[in-house]
Amino acid sequence: MKFNYFHGKQQKFGITQLGLAITAAFAKLAPKLSTLVGKQLLLNPHGRRRYQFKQIEPRHELNLVTSMGTAHVNLFGSSREVIVLTHGWGDNSYSFERLIQSLTEQGYMVAAVDHIGHGKSTGNKAHLLSFIETMEILLEHFELERIKVSAIVAHSMGAIATLNLPEASLDNKKIVLISSPVQFFDLMFEKVEQVGISRRLLIRVLEQVSGAYGRTWHQLKSENQRNKLGMDVTFVHDLNDRFAPFEHLKQFIQGHDKVITTEGLGHSKILGDTKVIDSITRVLAS
Repeated sequence: MKFNYFHGKQQKFGITQLGLAITAAFAKLAPKLSTLVGKQLLLNPHGRRRYQFKQIEPRHELNLVTSMGTAHVNLFGSSREVIVLTHGWGDNSYSFERLIQSLTEQGYMVAAVDHIGHGKSTGNKAHLLSFIETMEILLEHFELERIKVSAIVAHSMGAIATLNLPEASLDNKKIVLISSPVQFFDLMFEKVEQVGISRRLLIRVLEQVSGAYGRTWHQLKSENQRNKLGMDVTFVHDLNDRFAPFEHLKQFIQGHDKVITTEGLGHSKILGDTKVIDSITRVLAS
């Protein structure tokens, strides 16, 4: 069963109500086994792993060792300042090709991440904390190399991972968050229940994963990161986003004025839109 939280329709796990009852009982009666099965079912992005850039080729590549495997990073352009691009669930760095081309034409160096379980990175499982870990390791790498990270541009789950980075990692950087599912965990629970999987099973998985990092998954909720809105953060969001509703973002930002809206581009097409790319480059140049 392929499962994607932020793209398209899902296969249903049997009859929905029956599936909810079965998976809830499974999580309650067999916690260890249900967690193992839940991780296999709910943490596999099933995204496209093979890709080839068509308009621009990476100048160099990085392979970063993380606790879950090796994360692949494509580097474009040449500069002592870099812009980091981080994709969402089930995606990869190729989704940013048009933006990469625009940024390198303006003289930027760009680092486009493939998160663990995605693209050319290793592994077949991923979660929010693995996204965060990879970003922290990449930022530390550039710091050691004395390369300044001037901006982070993040899409979907990558945006939530970016919001969860330590304030020191975001300080003095322009942050552009695209299609941010700010009610991240609520959306996950809603999605699994729609296909007939009990939220109790997902909670088991979240508790096990976050515990391995010495965290709780509640700490990762966007509401706990609202103080970061005082930093140089710009949101880009489509008014008709079905997977990350704009109303959720509106409630979260509470009057934050750095918001660029589109209409009709949805959750993913927004990344390749010429006007959006122009808007992002203006934000980065300001």
